[in-house]
Amino acid sequence: MRRLVALVARFVVALLFRRFEVAGAERLPRGRPVLLVANHFNGFVDPVVIAAALGRLPRFVAKDELRRIPIAGRVLRLAGVVFVRRRDPGAAAAAGNEDAFAECHAALVDRDVVAIFPEGTTHDRPHMDPLRTGAARIALGARAAGADELVVVPVGLTFPDKIPLRSAGLVLVGDPIAVDDVVPAGAGADDTDAVRRLTTTIDEALRAVIQDFPDVEAALTLEGAAEVALRDADLPEPSLAARHALARRLGRATPEARAHVAGELGRYATVLRGLRITDDDLVHPTSPRRLVRSAVAIAALVVVLGSVVAATALVNVWPALLVGLASMAVTTPVTKGTVRVLVGLIAFPAAWITAGVLTADGPLRISLVVVTAAVGALAAVWLIERALALGLLVLRWRAQIERTASASVALDVRHDVVAAVRDAVREVPA
Repeated sequence: MRRLVALVARFVVALLFRRFEVAGAERLPRGRPVLLVANHFNGFVDPVVIAAALGRLPRFVAKDELRRIPIAGRVLRLAGVVFVRRRDPGAAAAAGNEDAFAECHAALVDRDVVAIFPEGTTHDRPHMDPLRTGAARIALGARAAGADELVVVPVGLTFPDKIPLRSAGLVLVGDPIAVDDVVPAGAGADDTDAVRRLTTTIDEALRAVIQDFPDVEAALTLEGAAEVALRDADLPEPSLAARHALARRLGRATPEARAHVAGELGRYATVLRGLRITDDDLVHPTSPRRLVRSAVAIAALVVVLGSVVAATALVNVWPALLVGLASMAVTTPVTKGTVRVLVGLIAFPAAWITAGVLTADGPLRISLVVVTAAVGALAAVWLIERALALGLLVLRWRAQIERTASASVALDVRHDVVAAVRDAVREVPA
């Protein structure tokens, strides 16, 4: 069951994200008990992304309220989710969690991977909330139960924009924390000082792999400046990991340096808006050759995938519309992802299975219809996305031709942004 869920997670990520990067996966130990700790910025999308990045399904720790959701609660339990009751801040522990903690301890003793979101809740803030002590108590309790060589691994989840349906996501795995190096042997989950010390260490390690900004304005400014500074003709779309690292360095620069970067970036944004062009238009201008290459690539995709998309269009259009309508019904970014995942996980399989039952006889043929419909959904996303990108490319090419004479002004201002970023991070360690 857990292997099947991990496979589904990879499929969901392929549908949800236009860009998806995993960095630092080599830091994840093999053959040792691992407690993953991650920030919780994107609701139900977060565990899906972690499962897809790992290629396996860890034993997630989740709030007990999810158990009571019809159907979903049972599916989560079958997937190995451990449900815990959330405690009140300042309380030592929540009542009734002994069995849940024992289940986590047993999994870690068996050298399994357990994952927890120690903030205790999901949110849209650009910074991490103070951590609860659950992760530390699970780790110390597991060690006392016999989980030798236990490590806590911080996993940072970054989503530059959670609103679009096809967005970007980065999973950054940090350096493992050996519990024995932080808390001496013999200190257990009932040792308040040990729990506090390990929680502080986890907090610092997790903040080192996420975008942790004081407010939304700072997040947008520093991430935008990092993208401009990294983009060049050879690298028109910088990696999310590189943007993440540079934005973090900018966040540690002096207030004066950050203010200078913000001012130069604001000037540049004003010029681009006035010329109705983008930074990519300046650095990586569209050419007829590029348009032809894009058109040929789309034509090739149509030849290869067009028949599958056409054959499954009627099956996939209704769940796609349902996901879109459900997403429009919510306004908070953190909720949009959750709604899309939950509605999609019900609507699409239901449509595929219904199509299989109505058009095929026998389990094997029904399964073939289901798989074909799933492939058709993914292929349709790729084709539509590339067709829209080609149309946008044509419009941008036209805008570039009309504003060629003014491009030099924008380039001069762009150089000022890049110089400001370089000056700001010159004395900041990577």
